[in-house]
Amino acid sequence: MLQLWRLYRAAHGPGLDGIGGTMAGGRWHTIGRRAVYFGATPAIVVLEKLAHIDPDLLPVDLLLGCFEFGKIANPVKITECPPLAGDWVRNEAVTQKLGADWLRAGSACLLNVPSVLLPEESNYVFNPQHENAQHLHLVRERAFSFDARLI
Repeated sequence: MLQLWRLYRAAHGPGLDGIGGTMAGGRWHTIGRRAVYFGATPAIVVLEKLAHIDPDLLPVDLLLGCFEFGKIANPVKITECPPLAGDWVRNEAVTQKLGADWLRAGSACLLNVPSVLLPEESNYVFNPQHENAQHLHLVRERAFSFDARLI
């Protein structure tokens, strides 16, 4: 069973509707597109959060959530990221175009992408407008705080 992990603020909830993506672009999508980012492991979501937040402004209401797809007639479609050429880490336009094209096509619910921080780890871009999106649900969550040695 595929598990997806996400760190999010309790005040805002898991954000599975992708509205946040309409207000801010990300590594794998452009502003105005609904998209939700997950990690394949809890460890990578912790690293990703640290990379994208000011340690002095860490929220005190973080939750670590594990998500799975419920029973669906057909398996959840996952698109694998094609090999990335050039300096894709520094050229966000390359990854944003790839993600925007994937979202526009609507052919899969998930796009498996490498983490910029640790390319051996997988992140997932979730298309909340895909027909299988409604089957993703929270299976467990817990309060999360960063160990002081990390910040």
